[in-house]
Amino acid sequence: MLLNQDFSHEFHWRGKDLRVGFVLPEAKKKISDGMKYMSKETIRHRFFGLKNGFTDRELKYLTEIDGYNHFALGIEEVKNPERGVAILRLVRDDLYPQEAEMAILIIDEYQKVGLGSLLMHFCIAAAAERGITTLRFTYLPDNHAIVKLIKRFGSPKAEQLASDYVQMKLPLTKELVDKALKALSEFFVKA
Repeated sequence: MLLNQDFSHEFHWRGKDLRVGFVLPEAKKKISDGMKYMSKETIRHRFFGLKNGFTDRELKYLTEIDGYNHFALGIEEVKNPERGVAILRLVRDDLYPQEAEMAILIIDEYQKVGLGSLLMHFCIAAAAERGITTLRFTYLPDNHAIVKLIKRFGSPKAEQLASDYVQMKLPLTKELVDKALKALSEFFVKA
């Protein structure tokens, strides 16, 4: 398995040296501090409301993961590794084990520079390695950025869960997985 707990890779992205790697328990402070790099809108879109910080229990959930049923990769600046830039999380559904909830969070300064697409490629590859065949995204109706990102990878239909939440399910077809693996292979060659 390529994307396991030992995975770490440095790369150059739009003038910055970054590192992508498996989220470890040592990332609790970095994740907690990440709130100060996000606007209220970014926080609301990711957490479905305003949030000032994380509880110890939440930080444990976010960082003490098994890497199989609960997988997460983070991106940090190489010269400033205590500053997290982005994170992707994939959590297998207990009732439907071939399905997983997927979430991406990118701090404001790094939004709209292509990291979302890169993280989607990583997520698709990680899901395929773990036998997951469907990614599920739950988001607020006004989160147009996530809808645009998802639709770059397929044409899933949105389903209104409640007045406050929308959900899309993205089937991981062989073509989509092959496309992600090809994109990552090119990424590793360039990086």
